[in-house]
Amino acid sequence: MSKKKVKQSDDDYGKVNLSPMIDCCFLLLIFFVVNATALTVSKDPSVTMPQATKPTDLEDAKGCIVVNVFAPEKMLELARTGSDKDKKGEEVRIKKLQESYKCADASRIHFGFKTGKGEMRYVTDEGATETIKKLEEFIKDEKKGLESTKIEKEKIRIYIRADARADWKRTFYVITAANNAGISDIVFGSLPAKK
Repeated sequence: MSKKKVKQSDDDYGKVNLSPMIDCCFLLLIFFVVNATALTVSKDPSVTMPQATKPTDLEDAKGCIVVNVFAPEKMLELARTGSDKDKKGEEVRIKKLQESYKCADASRIHFGFKTGKGEMRYVTDEGATETIKKLEEFIKDEKKGLESTKIEKEKIRIYIRADARADWKRTFYVITAANNAGISDIVFGSLPAKK
């Protein structure tokens, strides 16, 4: 028996299989989405950011350990004694703060951070020595985690998002803890000044 060769039509030669190209596009899209979300800094809405006349944007958030510095006593005071508008705003902030850090007593949340594992943790201001020690432990843990992801030690830095109403000592505690943990590169968050 002889087999006949089936002649392909000219239309079959012009067809291109687009499946591999579509797969590549989806992989690239996923890659860019994952990397874009990894470079963002988690911003806690309970922090009233200070204003600066010439602020600069944080261009690369990679390697940042974010520490939020709160002023819960000011928030609670304004929620009690402020105008109706201020009361509502602060009550919303207090509720969000309590929910984020799973703490019923907002007055205990002076420092807050999101760990590399995505957990929300807080530290209470218990005086200089104890507070600095707790902040230093957190910073060292996060530094170790960042180093394990192959980020160079020189690129690891602290990003302080301090509430404009917070006591300056709390920011000093974070700076001291960062120094004790071996991090000297510190970035301060601010907003552009309103004109």
